[in-house]
Amino acid sequence: AISRLQSEKISWLTDEDRVRLREVYDHLTRYLEDLDAGRERAAVIQEELVSRLSEQMDKRMYVLSMVAAIFLPLGFFTGLLGINVGGIPGAEYKAGFAIFCLLLVGLVIAEIVIFKKKKWM
Repeated sequence: AISRLQSEKISWLTDEDRVRLREVYDHLTRYLEDLDAGRERAAVIQEELVSRLSEQMDKRMYVLSMVAAIFLPLGFFTGLLGINVGGIPGAEYKAGFAIFCLLLVGLVIAEIVIFKKKKWM
């Protein structure tokens, strides 16, 4: 609308008014360009933040997956041998519990070695 006022010959607008309208139009155009540039920068910053948050979430999920991968077999074996049924292997030995605990520690160490060998840890 300002550019139209500026270009049309309106009797009540003087040359000085047209110059002033041109200046206002130029200022307005610059402000709009600055606003667009700011919006683009904000969009880039938002994308970077989303990327960083996603990366942090991926790292946390990776750690949780590693913890679950280590403790899931331990939970299975302790649950399996924790049932109240006769004939559980090692129940009649005094050192059976200690041997079972050592086997679980060995299992954890074996898992960690495998994870490091595959470069998952």
